[in-house]
Amino acid sequence: MLDILNDLIWSKLLIVMLIGLGLYFTIASRFVQFRYFGSMFRIFSEAFQRQPGQLSSFQALMLSVAGRVGAGNIAGVSVAIMLGGPGAIFWMWVVALV
Repeated sequence: MLDILNDLIWSKLLIVMLIGLGLYFTIASRFVQFRYFGSMFRIFSEAFQRQPGQLSSFQALMLSVAGRVGAGNIAGVSVAIMLGGPGAIFWMWVVALV
């Protein structure tokens, strides 16, 4: 019973649900990841300015990302590329954008 449920969840159903929810939230937020794409680079360029003795915005971002991402995600991407080939990169970008 548990194997059947596990196979159902980790099959194409999971991919369809992830992409479907991503599209739903993209439409619900009125394509925020595309609307503020230019603002992202403007804010990012301001991140390198800092006062002496304080962390810059970029340094705080890198510290936060390092604490959240970890080695597991890096290994997961490399395994996906090894198993899926170069097409895996494209689909990771598509899912990440959505």
